[in-house]
Amino acid sequence: MYRITFLLLLLSVGCGVLPNGTSYLGEERIFGKSFNSTFRTEYREAGPRESAWELGIAIQPHKDGRIKGIRIKNPTLGYVRLSVWDADTRMLIQTMNVNINNTSDYNFVYCQIPIVANKTYCISINVLKYYYHILPFNPLPLHHPDVSLLYSVYEETPHQRFPQHNVPSVYHGLIDIDADFKIN
Repeated sequence: MYRITFLLLLLSVGCGVLPNGTSYLGEERIFGKSFNSTFRTEYREAGPRESAWELGIAIQPHKDGRIKGIRIKNPTLGYVRLSVWDADTRMLIQTMNVNINNTSDYNFVYCQIPIVANKTYCISINVLKYYYHILPFNPLPLHHPDVSLLYSVYEETPHQRFPQHNVPSVYHGLIDIDADFKIN
């Protein structure tokens, strides 16, 4: 009886404490939930003489933790290069090749990337076409209790390069994260 009660309590709460932090059940999409129902999804594709883009988002966690998953909504079927950058030093932390098998919804990429409080990170993809939301009145940064979406980042390049330009009025690439944060 006690085991059943504990199991039901654990399932109803939706999270438990693990050695690596908090374990969340289900889909998080921390930032996408704020934008997807409010803003129309736009589409952009490189013209015949245009280069590809390294584009994405800059985040800043308020606590130590880890990115446990990255979600990407992109109109490119097949593999795209995903990069995670330390934006303070502009150094590459990790590169992954992500298979986009659904162009109309978010594709999940499992990862284990440690993140440090008050440090800035960029998550970018290198693509010839992408989805985005125009955010009128510059609503970025977007603050959540454990992490903030600071701005969108981009660089016009077919190569893996730190996306040094930023804008507060566009949500480039529809990249989102699932994360665990340490409990103080």
